[in-house]
Amino acid sequence: MPPTSDSGGSGPRDLRRPGPAGDRPPARWAHRPVIAFRIVSVLFTVNTLVQAALAGLFVNGDVGLLTAHDVNAHVLTMMLVAETAAATVAWRARANRVWPTVLGAVLLVLIVVQQIAGYSRNLLLHIPLGVALFGGACTMTVWAFTLTLPVRTLKALHR
Repeated sequence: MPPTSDSGGSGPRDLRRPGPAGDRPPARWAHRPVIAFRIVSVLFTVNTLVQAALAGLFVNGDVGLLTAHDVNAHVLTMMLVAETAAATVAWRARANRVWPTVLGAVLLVLIVVQQIAGYSRNLLLHIPLGVALFGGACTMTVWAFTLTLPVRTLKALHR
């Protein structure tokens, strides 16, 4: 019969219910949210750079790239949602602080304003927002690679 918490305190602790935080075994999976955050951050930053290249080529006369720029804008939005979700999961796994999640939310608002400015052809707003989004993407990527895992997770990974 498996041990239960109803054993009156004299038997072993219920393995299905974790005790206080100090009693929990190290989580061997706690590095996965950080890895996911790093991968999505790099992909988003590279795709933001691709978006700027598409815009530059369009401005130089390749009108066909406007459609690619438009499609990539939607891909960037979905990638930013994934990056913000990955930052949130990494934060909840106690691998980082909350501010990458907040920055991701701010970048989501900026990317929506960016798309509205692009569709309305407001280049005075569209171009500086694009630069700000690239700066935010670089900041998130740098943050993702400076994360440190909790000591208990590092010990579990080396077992």
